[in-house]
Amino acid sequence: MKLTLLLITVCYTVGIFTTGVYGNMAKSVLHASCLEIRYASPNVLPKNGLYAVSTTEGQVQPVYCDFQSDAPFVWTLVESFTRQLGKYVSKLPGAINFRKPYYYNAPFNECSPQFKAYRLSKATMTSIANAPRTTHWRATCNFEHKSYPMKNRDYMRTTMCRYNIMKIYSAGPGCYYMDYVNVRGYTCRNCQLPIFVSPSYHMTFISSRSRDYCQKWVFPSPYHTSPQESNFGHFNAYNTDHECSATRDSTTNYWFGGIYQSDTKLVNYHLL
Repeated sequence: MKLTLLLITVCYTVGIFTTGVYGNMAKSVLHASCLEIRYASPNVLPKNGLYAVSTTEGQVQPVYCDFQSDAPFVWTLVESFTRQLGKYVSKLPGAINFRKPYYYNAPFNECSPQFKAYRLSKATMTSIANAPRTTHWRATCNFEHKSYPMKNRDYMRTTMCRYNIMKIYSAGPGCYYMDYVNVRGYTCRNCQLPIFVSPSYHMTFISSRSRDYCQKWVFPSPYHTSPQESNFGHFNAYNTDHECSATRDSTTNYWFGGIYQSDTKLVNYHLL
């Protein structure tokens, strides 16, 4: 018990002095994800912020929880990086960590949940992905500047069953179903899209090339094959009209989570 509290104190202290992210860590030690924390607090909607989760390896890990922006979903932040860090040719310190799919272990600032440069270890990501109610992952842009409820512009979400982001490390491209995707205001639901990933670059959706693959969805863009518009990571080429790549400091945020189903109000899944 003393060791557990020490780990919490060390990671919490590091986080407080390096990120400005904060929250209530003390009540969540026994839970495996932010969604599990929400189920443990059915009568009170927790505030977004820094909490602690317990991993399958018995470690206590500080994480950033989003309880409020995207109801009925609850999310745990697993990675976040700026456009400059996410550029394929970036030479910034730590950039290599953000060019790897989650199949590889590449933690960065793991004790300091933040939005500029942060990635959990593979072991912790796997623990959250395997938590009892984790069913989905999503990608957002500039979450740290959003108001709630969040407008789902430049947003991607699907289930772990449709695209297991922890296990797929090579697809150039692969056709996968996404529950919801928005790129620069253009939206598709329950659509099959080309997802690109390799051992040398982060998973990305190249929207400018979706017209050539899978169901051939069109996201109007001045780009096509050269240069091509990468969204949500691997910014080999990008569009500054997309929130994740608007400026060098724009952030791309990846989350694991699922739906919070209360005992008093049923979720209408057809509206998601």
